[in-house]
Amino acid sequence: MFFSAVLFWNLVGAGLFGFLINPPIALYYMQGLNITANHGHAALFGVYGMLGLGLMLYAMRGLTDIKQWDTRLLKITFWSLNIGLAMMTFLSLLPQGLWQTYQSIAHSYVSARSVEFMQSDIMHALVWARVPGDTVFAVGVFAFSWFVFKAFVKK
Repeated sequence: MFFSAVLFWNLVGAGLFGFLINPPIALYYMQGLNITANHGHAALFGVYGMLGLGLMLYAMRGLTDIKQWDTRLLKITFWSLNIGLAMMTFLSLLPQGLWQTYQSIAHSYVSARSVEFMQSDIMHALVWARVPGDTVFAVGVFAFSWFVFKAFVKK
């Protein structure tokens, strides 16, 4: 399952969001704004984090008794990490980045990075919009930690 998530996040995080920020005209207006963080989160954890988890599980097959695995925890992990990352990306980082990009195009890059803009009500709301995704993601982290603990403690 985790390797299939690598394919999805490679397409969305590295592909779609990567191409969104890399054309020269986009770099002029977007570089260093939250749209870059959006690409970074989706591509880095979405691809390499999921790949790491998949490889860890593959290695654990030889170190633990796979018949004793709690697959319910793995399902919770998989869906919580992916849904949480998607919520982070689409509810907070992408809207922040697009709003900053609009500000950068309409006014100036300096304006889009200014304290006044970053402390505006809409940016505060978009920052807080990240909390639900972070919470769902954290559930996945705790579920995976518990899965690993149980897998190695069982005899």
